[in-house]
Amino acid sequence: MPQSTRAQTVRAFAAAFTTCDIDTIIDCVNEDLVWEFNGEKAGQGRASLEERMRADLAQGRAEVTIEQLIEEGDTLVALNRGRFVPQHGVPMAYVSAEVYTFTGDKISRMRTYQPMS
Repeated sequence: MPQSTRAQTVRAFAAAFTTCDIDTIIDCVNEDLVWEFNGEKAGQGRASLEERMRADLAQGRAEVTIEQLIEEGDTLVALNRGRFVPQHGVPMAYVSAEVYTFTGDKISRMRTYQPMS
């Protein structure tokens, strides 16, 4: 079954996260992006996300596997499993659910739910 354009965008976003390709990550989102992490506002705007990604990914590396995508209307949910290795620090395995809302073909809102231990 062919993937929707939005599913392709989420897969490109995840692949860019894995390779620390910040330009591609930023290209997947709208200028007025709103990002939440575990129910709290984490940032607003493309520039805010770029700053955060440059700080988090520039010297680290990440792995992410999308285990399931669920799409309805302008919303897509990704169930993920991965691992983040910061430049200095302890590697962190994680599971997450991310809810992406789209305006057109770009992500306009991301809500990440990730259990913290």
